[in-house]
Amino acid sequence: MTAQQILLSSDEELARQARAGSVASFDELARRVQIPLIGFLERRFPSRQDAEDITQETLIRAYQSLARYQDHRRFRTWVFTIAYRIAVSRGRSERPAIEMADDFPDLRENAHESMDRRESSQRIWAVANAVLTEDQVTALWFYYVEDLPAGDIARVMGRSWVSVKTMLHRARKKLHPHLAAEYAPNMMSAPAGESR
Repeated sequence: MTAQQILLSSDEELARQARAGSVASFDELARRVQIPLIGFLERRFPSRQDAEDITQETLIRAYQSLARYQDHRRFRTWVFTIAYRIAVSRGRSERPAIEMADDFPDLRENAHESMDRRESSQRIWAVANAVLTEDQVTALWFYYVEDLPAGDIARVMGRSWVSVKTMLHRARKKLHPHLAAEYAPNMMSAPAGESR
């Protein structure tokens, strides 16, 4: 595969190539998922170093387990499953405030709008972190931040699709009174295509 083909390939195609022995394909996969994995793990662990270490452990385990990757599954879901299981096995119950770090802000926004959006997002996740269970926050994170459909969240968390849909519904309902005045239009309604 040429460098151009690698860049244009889907995650799933790259995973198939990596499983067949292409180190370049796995390197591209790792590059694509590294930032989202760190973002997810930073919510569960107090230091960025811990999140980065677990991200590396996740990628190593994913590489070592490529033979078990199933082509009909989304690669990102499979990797998040590995990361979630490692995080749970570490047994850390600390829940730091969630920060939605925007290392690459939208260049169309001016600095003030970008800062307002970041602060608003941090407040929403801080409230979620304070009033919801860890599983509810995790499900919301996967749904709203990682844009995973409920079926994929169910696979990552080892639950049924119905359980995840119920968890998302209850989490939004529980958050509603805390966020209604300022955030109701954005956070409380399910995104278009709720049937995910």
